[in-house]
Amino acid sequence: MKKQTYLLFLLPFLILAGCSSEASQSVGNIEEQGEQELDAEIYIPEFEEYPIASAEIISVPMASSKSLLVTYSREKGSLKNEEFISNHEEAAGSEVIYGIYEGDPILFKITFDKFEINSGDGSHELRTVNGESVLYHKTTSGDNEYLTAFFNGEQGSYSFEFALTDELTEDEAYWVISTVIQGQKSK
Repeated sequence: MKKQTYLLFLLPFLILAGCSSEASQSVGNIEEQGEQELDAEIYIPEFEEYPIASAEIISVPMASSKSLLVTYSREKGSLKNEEFISNHEEAAGSEVIYGIYEGDPILFKITFDKFEINSGDGSHELRTVNGESVLYHKTTSGDNEYLTAFFNGEQGSYSFEFALTDELTEDEAYWVISTVIQGQKSK
């Protein structure tokens, strides 16, 4: 009887420990799987205020290439069911390596690709962030503002899509970009 009571007392703590270690290991696992799939060193930041809702390897069969897409949100939410994830993978041509969580609302996405990105139509402006040339473009759709940006690193390119809101301002978007630049330079 004492053993059962003791185990019941410890069970909630063991569950909490398992959940907190999942969060702390998630970025390392995402980076590791991304690096294996893309054969490159990749830096994926973790932000307390913007939890990761999903990470997936996206395949582009016609181009014989893959990219790593990581989605961040304000609230992580609950994990979607297996059927939803499977349907998403089939529709997107991807392999989900983390999540997919509800993610309410989706605030931004970071994509790593092994190839260099160029501004084909010249609509991007140039801004220097931590010594790196970052090309960006701001757009609006109705009442919504968006910022897209990218830079080419030594091992590949990082592109960003931000939905600018009260929760994620333009300055905070550049702080995210700066964090990625610093992190990939330190790898």
